[in-house]
Amino acid sequence: MAKKKTNEQMDLIDVHPKNKMAILQAAKNYSSAQKVRLAALENEKAEKQKILDFVKKEGIKPLDNGSIKFSLDGVSISIKPRDELVQIKYPSVEDE
Repeated sequence: MAKKKTNEQMDLIDVHPKNKMAILQAAKNYSSAQKVRLAALENEKAEKQKILDFVKKEGIKPLDNGSIKFSLDGVSISIKPRDELVQIKYPSVEDE
């Protein structure tokens, strides 16, 4: 006889929630949103790496604290070394 797993929900064999279709639709929507988010994350990583590669190729020197900060056409770019956090700030519409 197989041992019962204590931390696992049993199948809903004879229990049919009234909102079954809504639950299934929400699960489908969640799965789709998750796929979109993961694809966007991969794109974000690739673009971040491009920025890091360009900065390295240009030989931009870090400040004393190890971070790199510079502006290009009003766009501020900051790179922090601990986890290579890249921050981009565009000028606000009010500044123009």
